Amino acid sequence: MKKHSSRGGINERRRRALARLIANNPAPDKRQQNVILKNKLDQARSILETAIETHSPKHIFGLFSGGHDSCTVTHFVASALGDRMDGVVHINTGIGIPQTRQYVRETCQHYGWNLLEYKATENTKADGSPDPIIYENLCLRFGFPGAFGHGLMYNRLKERQLNRLARDYQVTPKQPMMLISGCRREESTRRMGTVNEIDPQGRIVWVAPFADMTAVDCGEYMESHDIKRNSVKDLLHMSGECLCGAFAHKGELDEIELWFPEVAEHIKGIEQKVRKAGFPWGWEEPPPQWWSARKSAQKSGQQDAFEKEAEEEIEYLCMSCPSRLEEGE
Repeated sequence: MKKHSSRGGINERRRRALARLIANNPAPDKRQQNVILKNKLDQARSILETAIETHSPKHIFGLFSGGHDSCTVTHFVASALGDRMDGVVHINTGIGIPQTRQYVRETCQHYGWNLLEYKATENTKADGSPDPIIYENLCLRFGFPGAFGHGLMYNRLKERQLNRLARDYQVTPKQPMMLISGCRREESTRRMGTVNEIDPQGRIVWVAPFADMTAVDCGEYMESHDIKRNSVKDLLHMSGECLCGAFAHKGELDEIELWFPEVAEHIKGIEQKVRKAGFPWGWEEPPPQWWSARKSAQKSGQQDAFEKEAEEEIEYLCMSCPSRLEEGE
């Protein structure tokens, strides 16, 4: 009964959030919506071409997490650029829902996209030597991240795979690669307005052509192009490609267990090991205040600067994570 009540609370909060979204964004009629969507797609095409003309990327990749935003923008970019898009990158963090990874693989196969799946468990150092990143091992060393530890998880599970991609394709600041993200300004109230449409950062040029698209726009695009939806996203309201727990809210593990019990069982098994390792909090919980204060005091100015720099990249791959925490508050 307790689990059912918890899940009911989560769903009720999401229903209220959806009601607020609908109230604040009244739907235009179908004809008007089509005009709005066409104008936004024209703008997205202009953003792409401007980025290419300005930065002359050596390679262009779409980023496909398995969520509907990234699927929508990848489909659009593949249609707009054709052979100029070198491939579709999916980062396999090793702690996600398998059905989402399968959705990515099947979607890429269906459309003939060149899928580049970079696995954290197969990470290598710059010299090519093996350096696997195992989520469980990170938690046994540092504890579950909470929001405070999001930068660490991003760096280990995702950023290092982007570094591998950059090495594999030999890109440099003078010959960068373009990474196309599905992040949108609407997606997180905490980050509202921070999305840059074109954001060069060293050997990576981040591009967000759908920055001004709404969830309604993306839904219309998927429907009009008959794009298959990810059942994980529809059931959990998140793609589930990364369950590091940094922005997990109370009751989220119960909801995962309802639809994907084997995934929840795996996380609970890690929880038991992490507690035995001396970290007194679980997957959904932030570190205790006294623990965070102690760790904060140990940090150096150099580490602070690193985390600030990393934060600028995190928004393009983990944009929706903070909004999940906000829904649970």
